[in-house]
Amino acid sequence: MNPEEYNRKKRELEQELQGSEWLQKFKQLSFGLRQLKAEIPLTQLCKLQWLTESETLAIHCPNPEVREGLCRQKTQLAQLNIMARRFVIQYPALPDAIVYRGNSVE
Repeated sequence: MNPEEYNRKKRELEQELQGSEWLQKFKQLSFGLRQLKAEIPLTQLCKLQWLTESETLAIHCPNPEVREGLCRQKTQLAQLNIMARRFVIQYPALPDAIVYRGNSVE
């Protein structure tokens, strides 16, 4: 393959990647996580895990105090306009707190 063919093929592949559904979802998720961390700073202390099949964001809290603080912000979580259908606030030995996008809170 000569350099001209190589560059043409490279441009085609880059354009295909930029238009891919996977990349668009990844960008949307990345934007949503930045928004989450900006609007609810306590989440910066947590391990976040994206569960693709259920469109759930699991928030693993490092201690009970952070979990309690996040539970007090359930309404703000529910109102975030990001990809997650629900948020699960977790800390070992305590029940999961589930927040559904929209305003429904368990």
